[in-house]
Amino acid sequence: MRQFSFQILIPLLFLLGISHLAQAQRKEKLKYKAEHGMVVRDKAGSYEKLWENVTFSQKNTVIYCDSAVMLKSSNSMEAFGHVRIVDNDTVTITGNKLFYDGNTRKAQMRENVVYTSGENRLYTDFLDYELDTRVANYFNNGKLVDLNNTLSSRRGYFYGFEDRATFYGKVELLSPEYTLHSDTLRYNTITKIAITDGRTEIITSDSTMLYSKGGEFKTIPEQSSFIKGQIDTRDYILEGDELFFDDINKYYTATGHVKMTAKNNDVIITGEKGVYWRNKGLSKVFGNPVMKKMMQADTFYLAADTLISIEDNVDSLKRILAYNHVRMFRSNLQGKADSLAYFIADSVITYYFDPVLWNFKNQIESDTISLYLKNNVVDEMYMQKDAFIVSQDTLKQFNQVKGRNMRAYFADNAIKRVDVNGNGESIYFVLSDGDSLLMGMNRILCSNITMRFKGNELNNISFYMKPEATFYPPHEITPELTKLAGFAWRASERPTLQQVLSPVPPEEVATDSLGNPIKKPSLSKPVQKSGLSATSGAAKGAAGGSPNKASGTLPSKTAVPTKKPNLNGTSGVKKKENSQQ
Repeated sequence: MRQFSFQILIPLLFLLGISHLAQAQRKEKLKYKAEHGMVVRDKAGSYEKLWENVTFSQKNTVIYCDSAVMLKSSNSMEAFGHVRIVDNDTVTITGNKLFYDGNTRKAQMRENVVYTSGENRLYTDFLDYELDTRVANYFNNGKLVDLNNTLSSRRGYFYGFEDRATFYGKVELLSPEYTLHSDTLRYNTITKIAITDGRTEIITSDSTMLYSKGGEFKTIPEQSSFIKGQIDTRDYILEGDELFFDDINKYYTATGHVKMTAKNNDVIITGEKGVYWRNKGLSKVFGNPVMKKMMQADTFYLAADTLISIEDNVDSLKRILAYNHVRMFRSNLQGKADSLAYFIADSVITYYFDPVLWNFKNQIESDTISLYLKNNVVDEMYMQKDAFIVSQDTLKQFNQVKGRNMRAYFADNAIKRVDVNGNGESIYFVLSDGDSLLMGMNRILCSNITMRFKGNELNNISFYMKPEATFYPPHEITPELTKLAGFAWRASERPTLQQVLSPVPPEEVATDSLGNPIKKPSLSKPVQKSGLSATSGAAKGAAGGSPNKASGTLPSKTAVPTKKPNLNGTSGVKKKENSQQ
């Protein structure tokens, strides 16, 4: 019985406590004064009209207005004209009309409402405010202004005790450097951090645009983190799973499934991480980056450890750089090198430091190889210093041509002519009976050599400036005679499309005899100009027999840089006219 009484007593005491608190709250009556007042009685009851210097007070709250109606029975009031609420000397609300419930301490301010708390001002026509919790709620559009930003939306909640606000519906955040749009935004008035949910758009002062599915935006300093979005610059669109924006240092980063798309040249770069420096106009993509470029009906693939895109107000300075383990693939052209520079306006692609290219059965090597594109097709190729071309025939023998520099010309996606300038050497095998029978081998030394092709086959060779030639019949050919100095058949290094698209396996760093890492030459090292001029007059091949039929073709039409591209200069490429085509 005692236990039963005790169980009943607890809820009774709880109810009595609530009742006491409610009574205490109701006992907190509104106090008021005015210059003039009168009591009005009607069917609904009685109320008091007040006007001139009207003041209401309750706890730490004071309300001022021009006139009011006081309902003592409900402990509530209506105020009109120059209404002003001062709460705890920290919050001030002004407007034209007010309904205030003294029991719940809830205020409904209407028309030209201004809510002020510290440096924050909220403008709206419809504001509900709970004085005990200091929660302000506006609807039908509002605007929050502080020393740094202006934020507007259709609806919003301002939490005074927590110094935060939440906004819904067509949210817009304006600052001197950017404009932010979102559907939902949570804003801390102390830290100035805005958190968005749903589609978010940021437009910077230089028209760079950021789109995302939401994130955290630090307005002071201007740093932000977003999820699943893209950055839209003047020349590129940068996408990723996570985006970071630093408006102080003017750079952006994208992480996870990064994709950078050039707007004007059909170039797409993918990777795991991308960085964009807005002031420098510099973009870097790493983490297995791959560049794709449409070239007519074919796609050019380029991979490296790092890909860099450089924007510039001068079109001729816009370029893409590739560093370390460069691999490229196209259906009729594959290659590898240490580094690469692609000048977009000049349509010049230059390979540096041990480059090697393959085209069908042809292997091309040189200290530097430059491709010149015309209408997205290789038009010319220039091989500077230690140029070497190897072609494998039907009998698996290697026809070879080497020289100081070479220039190749193309037409209709096939090699038309190759000019060798300086220190020319060649080995070619003479075949007959449908290219199935070896007739002999030619070895020729000559300063300048010109090779002409017809139907993807070598048609004739011209030698200039005192050629020295020797023809060897099959029984006199020894292995030593079949290779020029520097010959190496590197078919095993020829990249496939799958290899270009796959990460490069880790490898040991090359070291010297003391174990120190070997530093590679700088990409900005200048290249001396090398002019190639075809010599007039043709001296037919010195050895007997006709030249062998070349199998395969060299890359489609290519280029001729007279100066090596660098990070800060132009490509230095000039299309050279040649009368002997």
